[in-house]
Amino acid sequence: MAHMKKFFKKVADRIDKLDAADRRHQFEALANEIGFLESVFNTLSEGVLVIDASGMLMYSNSIAERLAACPFSRGRGKPIRDMLPGWDWDRLLNPSAEGAGWARKASCEIEIAYPERRILELGSLPNGSAVVVIIRDVTGEHARAADARESERTDAIQDLAAGLAHEIGNPLNALSMNLQLMAREFRKEPDSARRERLLADVATAQNEIRRIIDINRGFLEAMRPVRPNLVPGSLADPLRDTLETLKPQIENRCIHVTLDLPPALPLVALDRAQMEQVFFNLVKNALEAMKDGGELSIALDSSDDSVTVSFRDTGAGMAPSAVAALFEPYRTTKKQGTGLGLMLSRRIARAHGGDIDVESKEGEGTKFTVIVPRLEKRVRSLT
Repeated sequence: MAHMKKFFKKVADRIDKLDAADRRHQFEALANEIGFLESVFNTLSEGVLVIDASGMLMYSNSIAERLAACPFSRGRGKPIRDMLPGWDWDRLLNPSAEGAGWARKASCEIEIAYPERRILELGSLPNGSAVVVIIRDVTGEHARAADARESERTDAIQDLAAGLAHEIGNPLNALSMNLQLMAREFRKEPDSARRERLLADVATAQNEIRRIIDINRGFLEAMRPVRPNLVPGSLADPLRDTLETLKPQIENRCIHVTLDLPPALPLVALDRAQMEQVFFNLVKNALEAMKDGGELSIALDSSDDSVTVSFRDTGAGMAPSAVAALFEPYRTTKKQGTGLGLMLSRRIARAHGGDIDVESKEGEGTKFTVIVPRLEKRVRSLT
């Protein structure tokens, strides 16, 4: 920029002494310099907008157009507020009271949905009678921060679960031992209806304690991160096993299940037992969302990168706030439930290199999609 200033000053000082050929040469040099700077701005990873004191767009680079999905190059000289009315220009464009420039730096974040969901960070930098707005795509940073927060929550839940399971296990074992002693004493009594009733009551109590101990052990095992034993396989196999296991519940609830299974499905690297746990949780949630019957549509599909299994129910659906908290522990829309099933399911999917997406709208049902990378990704030429 300092070089350009010297160049402009040199040309301005000598403009009257230059003939037509010299002027043409100087203008060609100027055009080349401007073209070079334009190419530099277009190689930046950040979008750049320059806006004058009246709010008119003076300059934009190509990255700004791509990030904002707005044809800035065709809108230079037009009000920036008209081009992007939903953006927080009141915060970004803050001229000083004297009108001799801009008052301060400012920043904000916005979320856009088209052509894809992005979170953009906008920062305005005063520059004399204009302001430079820098646009950064921080979608990845937000995703990494969310993953870190989820990992911290999971670690905290695991620590709590381990301590809780230990504290619950000790009194349960003590109760079990005392019941054994009681049963031994009752057997010493003469045969009678009272003796048999007491022994039956003790046996019932022992069975319930054993069941609680099994639940406690299973809960603790579920909360401990288990590395999947990945082997080549088809997602259709654990899905069929899940549907067979839940067949009585499906029939009892009068749920009609449709299965769209392609004749050929790419292989993935999966732990069959863990993936069956994921499908079990998603199908069971769908059944509980359709209390008076309904339809569960299950579809398997594949792309160049991944294989997907989607579960769409015709239940009541969920509000956006419920969807946002869906994978958080102990956040559930069910009257009875811990909210751990979906959290563990997403953790398993991510351990497979994939994820779980959810779409829901009140009154229109819910759709969960499990995404798992293909074992061998297809390479598609773009030329």
